[in-house]
Amino acid sequence: MKFPKLGVASLAIAISITAVTPHTAHAREPGSIYGPIINQYKSITDARKKLRSKEKKQGQLTGDENYTLAVACGYEEPASASIILTELSRSRCKDLVIDYYLEAGRRGTPEGFLAAAQRETNPGDAYGFAQLAYQLSGTDIALRDEAAAILSRLRPTIGNPAPINAQAQAIVQQLLGGGRYANAIPAAGDAELAKVLPDLKWLDFKNPKRCTWSDAAEAIFANATGFDDRKIYRTIPATVRIPGIAKPVTSRITRPEKLEPHIVTYYLDFKGRWNGLTVLGLTDTFFEVSHGVDGTGIRFAEPVDVVARRLAQLGFVVNPKGGARDQIDKRDRYGNIDGVSTYLERQKGETVFLCDEVYDASYGEP
Repeated sequence: MKFPKLGVASLAIAISITAVTPHTAHAREPGSIYGPIINQYKSITDARKKLRSKEKKQGQLTGDENYTLAVACGYEEPASASIILTELSRSRCKDLVIDYYLEAGRRGTPEGFLAAAQRETNPGDAYGFAQLAYQLSGTDIALRDEAAAILSRLRPTIGNPAPINAQAQAIVQQLLGGGRYANAIPAAGDAELAKVLPDLKWLDFKNPKRCTWSDAAEAIFANATGFDDRKIYRTIPATVRIPGIAKPVTSRITRPEKLEPHIVTYYLDFKGRWNGLTVLGLTDTFFEVSHGVDGTGIRFAEPVDVVARRLAQLGFVVNPKGGARDQIDKRDRYGNIDGVSTYLERQKGETVFLCDEVYDASYGEP
């Protein structure tokens, strides 16, 4: 049974609900939802075929199975030399991806509503799906924040959200009444959405395991300071534009080492959300007159253990309790390394995460 779309003109809600164990949401990455299920099959293609067969025979799947089927329907194996094999592996349910995500949400997997909102091209429908994810987020603050970010982004495109909110609220009440969810929170109104921090997707790393920053982040770091050759200490503040931040940001420059005043640490102060964490800004440390000092990083509001857990989920090399950590790919006889160096520590009410590629061993002997 398909979950109804949330167009404003369509207020009919026809949901057949059977009692199941109430679901209280907890933060889950998409891979942790579909991964265990896909691993039961030979491949994603095999999972798609078997799950669709199971759906036809049994009439329904679990929330996580529907989420997995949505992922599988949106995937196709790379074309092979065999035309027949390529045709056999082709997905014939691509147009049902959003429907399966919605069915996942209806059957107790709220991440399905979020995924549907992320993929829906109709602003009204996407807004309604995001409201469902927001209200049914339970204890999952990250899920709630992601849903709120979508609502905040779409709000200017929605003239009067009241009809959509009312329909979403009615669906939430039916899901609660049917035992699909244990509890819900009120819909996100304009007052709540005005407080939503911007989504800093541009900050995503090309390769977290190698501390390879995004091009957008690299550009910001490159323009965050200026130089004045007329001064003894040449580094001076600069003003940069941060994607998603309304006003330009001017860097704060400090010289933390009294005995080495050419070591510079600067800070860019702004607030946003990134992968469920609250960003307070960026920082970088360098040596004005040479190389050998690196400290490129992000400043977070959350405590070290929360940040460390989230970074580890994203693939970064970090210690669970913070501190310095080196991933060594090469070491010379002097102890210099090629690899990755990370650092995670609470400083002055912020959690500072430094992430740098290191190539020191390349200058020594193998």
